[in-house]
Amino acid sequence: MTIRYLIVDSHKNMSQKRREALISFFGDVKGAYGEDARIQVDFCDWYESDYAVKWFEVLALSGGEIAGYLRCFRNPDDVRQWYIGDVHVRSSYRRHGVATKMYQKVFKELEHYEAAENVISAVRKDNARSIGLHTKMGFADTKEPCVFADFYVDEDETKYQKLLYRLLPIPEKVEADKLMEMFSPLWFKHKKISADAEEKEKAKAQKELRKIIKSGKSGEYDIYTIWCGNRLAGFKYLSTVIGEEDIPTDI
Repeated sequence: MTIRYLIVDSHKNMSQKRREALISFFGDVKGAYGEDARIQVDFCDWYESDYAVKWFEVLALSGGEIAGYLRCFRNPDDVRQWYIGDVHVRSSYRRHGVATKMYQKVFKELEHYEAAENVISAVRKDNARSIGLHTKMGFADTKEPCVFADFYVDEDETKYQKLLYRLLPIPEKVEADKLMEMFSPLWFKHKKISADAEEKEKAKAQKELRKIIKSGKSGEYDIYTIWCGNRLAGFKYLSTVIGEEDIPTDI
């Protein structure tokens, strides 16, 4: 089974031929046929115009047939947050990793948006398949209602959230003192040193950190910064990740 994945950066840019294919798709996955299915497709135009500062759709295509669909758009009130919704896979294509690959396309696309910190999705509490997919893709159940702009969300849905991390090398021109300033809060937290710790304990931790930075600057091994949007979330040297507790260790 050959499936290719296409990102459409605006629903309004979708060709009429592809719109017709999407009408057929919505008919199969939503049970909305004829005019009802067409309304579902046209509804996306209104959705994008009224809510999406930035929007894109992922289509899984098999020949001329749409096998899977989802849409992702940025919170109009918060550039850090994106929302994935209306995720569907045609029944004949399920269990082939289509949804997984569509989500991976979303994460790859969001790398182009430096301010992106997290992506959320509303998941029904009794939808075991969706819960399994989101858990596998690195989402966590926040146990909170899914609030996004002024959307209506069912009471039996909960917000699943995935934090978006980027691993970037440290530019050569950054001085060691600047890195100390950047990394010290993270390092102290990692070493469990409180603000009122003894000065000799702080000095020892600073010495350890400076040794790590010096080794990295001298080329013994690389140090990388870990960013969540435009926020420094941690740093990595060798295989050790320092920072927020929920940063994946394999980043």
